[in-house]
Amino acid sequence: MNIDMKAHVVDLLERYSERERQIALLHYEMQHTARVSPEEVIDMMSLGHGDGLGGSGKGHISDKTMYIALNYHEKMDRLNAEAAHEIAQRLLELEGEQDRLRYYVSLLEKREMEALRLFYFEGRSWEETAKELGVVLRSVYKIKSKAIDHLADLYAYKTGLN
Repeated sequence: MNIDMKAHVVDLLERYSERERQIALLHYEMQHTARVSPEEVIDMMSLGHGDGLGGSGKGHISDKTMYIALNYHEKMDRLNAEAAHEIAQRLLELEGEQDRLRYYVSLLEKREMEALRLFYFEGRSWEETAKELGVVLRSVYKIKSKAIDHLADLYAYKTGLN
C-alpha cells in the first residue's frame, strides 16, 4: 500500500471538522454576500454640481459622472459574479471531498466505520470510542489502523481509475 495514500487518508480524517466549518462559512457567504444595487451606485456617484450660472444646479449629473457610475456598476456586477463563482467552486470541492470520505467510510466493516465516525466525525476521544464499541483501548487502535488501511485502498483504487 502506498504510504502517501495512507497519509492522505489520515489528513482527510483529521481535517474533517475543519472542512465542515469551512463549508458552513461558505454557505453563509453565498447567502449573505454584500451586493450593491444599481440605484445605490448611481446615488453614490451622482454628486450634483453648479452650472456656473448662479442657479443651484441640484440634480444635474455630468455625462462623465454617469459614465463612471455605469462602468462602476458593470465592474461591481462582474466582481460580485466572480466572487460568487469562486465561493461556489470551493464549496463544491469541499462538499465533494466530504461526501466521498463519508461514503468510503460507510463501505468499511461496521466496527471500522463506527470507530472512525465516532472519533473523527463526532469528535469523541479514543477512550470514549473504545467504550462505545465495547472494546479495550488497544483494540480500538487496531480497528482504526485497519480502517485507515482499507480507506487508503479505496482512495488508491479511485486514483487508479483516473
